[in-house]
Amino acid sequence: MSAGTAPPGGGESQGEQAIETHYAHRHPHIAPGGVVEFRKGSSGCGSGCLIALGIVVLLLIIASRH
Repeated sequence: MSAGTAPPGGGESQGEQAIETHYAHRHPHIAPGGVVEFRKGSSGCGSGCLIALGIVVLLLIIASRH
């Protein structure tokens, strides 16, 4: 069977059925359909962590010279 073809039997794969069953039982408030929602706002380090990391590296360089 090549990628992108339906499994023999013509239905959904067992994995898809398992996911649907899981969400139906454990997360009934989530509607089926496959919409993925990501957190908005400060969900990552961003530039603040980069600046802090740069300062730490700079301090380590300065400390290693003394």
